[in-house]
Amino acid sequence: MKNMARLVLFFSLSFIIIFAIAGALSYLQLALEAARTIPAGPSVELGQFVAALQKILPLILFASILMGLSYTTRRGIPLPLAIIGLFILAGSCALGSSLGLLHLKSLDSAAGPLFLSKGERKTLGAPGLILSQGDTVLVVLGAPEEAGSPRVVSLPGRPLLYQELPSGPNNTITALPPAPFRIEESSLMNSILIDSALAAEQFETRLEEGLVPFAIYAGALILLLVSLRFVMDLSSWPLANLFSGALAFRGILAFQTFLDSRIIQEFLFDFVDGRIEGSLLSPVIFTGLAVLVLIYTVLVSLARGSLNRKSVPQGRERRKQNSGPYGGLERRQQDRRGMSQ
Repeated sequence: MKNMARLVLFFSLSFIIIFAIAGALSYLQLALEAARTIPAGPSVELGQFVAALQKILPLILFASILMGLSYTTRRGIPLPLAIIGLFILAGSCALGSSLGLLHLKSLDSAAGPLFLSKGERKTLGAPGLILSQGDTVLVVLGAPEEAGSPRVVSLPGRPLLYQELPSGPNNTITALPPAPFRIEESSLMNSILIDSALAAEQFETRLEEGLVPFAIYAGALILLLVSLRFVMDLSSWPLANLFSGALAFRGILAFQTFLDSRIIQEFLFDFVDGRIEGSLLSPVIFTGLAVLVLIYTVLVSLARGSLNRKSVPQGRERRKQNSGPYGGLERRQQDRRGMSQ
């Protein structure tokens, strides 16, 4: 019971800390994007902030479950108790956070931004504003508050280019970067965020249909995630096991988005010939995979236990041979005779 209480405390704190860090980073990203527009955009609205949190909610849930699995392995919590405890904790956090974000999103965000600024908002400059990123330089010829004003762009190794229309089908220079300049994101992180956003759409859609569809979908997914406890026992290095678990969870996230795609759903629905409802296809597959993983884990643990039991008598016989009053002396004398011969 003490280990379970510690597990509840550890998982709750992990989820809250990860959620707070993710929320702070999301707000900073939205605030920076608003500040870099021409002219400076409005403050971050509540609905915009909630939508950003909804997109990364699956990542927060995955990270919390991964930390929980690592904790149960280090504390030696039995597999059944670890799976049941993490399933209940993760399901409660997923349902509570989803309902909370959905309620915040339904509020009227037209009342104002999250944080009101005391002074008047200023633009980023006057006509002739120069923006640079690396070796690329852009000069805004019109007023900064006019988003479609002409500009002159200097690219490395090329002469100055005049761009009359920055965007739209009539753009004369299509290869020029539009303002504001954006920092290139990592392809790996970008793909993870895209998969998380697609998974968040499934959460939101199921929750709008009702608590039962959401509980079925989220419960099956969480069961599949917590069934990967064996990954944390692959080696004696906790950090290596944590990286292995992160790779396994990344594969589950990619598999989830692949399985929930429209083409795959239509193929699976035609394959089962309508015997299973379309909304239950993904939960059934998640549950089936989880059962297979759990069976594999139990069989491996039983095989390891039988091997350990077979090796115990041999060790006991060796200790008996050397534990007698003259056993050790007789054996050393025999070894000396063999060496002299």
